[in-house]
Parts: sequence; C-alpha cells; structure tokens
Amino acid sequence: MITHFCPHCWAEIPAKSVVCPHCGADLSGFEAETFEDKLLEALHHSLPERRIMAAQILGNIQSRRAVPLFEQILQSEEKDFFFLRAVLLSLAKINPPQCRLWLERAAQHPSILVSRFAQELLARLDRGQPLDEWERHLG
Repeated sequence: MITHFCPHCWAEIPAKSVVCPHCGADLSGFEAETFEDKLLEALHHSLPERRIMAAQILGNIQSRRAVPLFEQILQSEEKDFFFLRAVLLSLAKINPPQCRLWLERAAQHPSILVSRFAQELLARLDRGQPLDEWERHLG
C-alpha cells in the first residue's frame, strides 16, 4: 500500500487529495511542478531517507537553487548526521563561491562525525579530487 504525503506540511494524506486536510494546501498543481521543485520541497520531508535522497540528487544535478536551503539546514539545529553528510557533499559538488566558508564552519561542528567529514571534503577539494556521484555511506 502506498503512503501519500502533503508536499507542504508532510503529513500523511489520503490518495488523490486535492486539498491537504492538515494544512489546507492546494495540491492540484503539484504534478505540474518541476522535478527540481519537488526535490527542494523534499528537503523538509518527514522521512529522513527522503530528505537524504533529495539532498543527494540536488547535488548530482548541480542545483544552485538548493544552495540557500543547504545553508539554512547547516545553520539550523539539524542533528541527523546522515542528512548533514548528504547536504555537505552536495554543497561540495555544486561548489558555489561560499562553499569553502560553509565547509570550514562545518569542520567546527560539535559532532565529530560532521566535522571530520567536512575536513575530508575540504582536503579533497584542495587536492582537486573528484567527488563520488553517490555517497558510499548513504546509498
């Protein structure tokens, strides 16, 4: 059985809903949204796996529109290491001008796992090493 979620509040909704019964969002135009728009919205999905997948794909397609959202995530109280790892890797793949600043900040993250990964990404970028399309630890 397929579970359906509102793309705005991520509450579970009945299939073929036109209006979200939880937040009142109009769902009639969702199918017309671009793939990139859907991925950007999925960064706030209630299921961690969906957020991680969205972050990885946004990095793979070099979505510059994802950069401000990635920065918001890095500034937030987000604690999910795997999601932060996907966001950092995607930010490094897109490599906007402020990428180094965000990786340096992440290298000071209270989580040793996040800080070590940011340091590893900085080293790889400094050496000009390519970044894998799919992160080996995330699937």
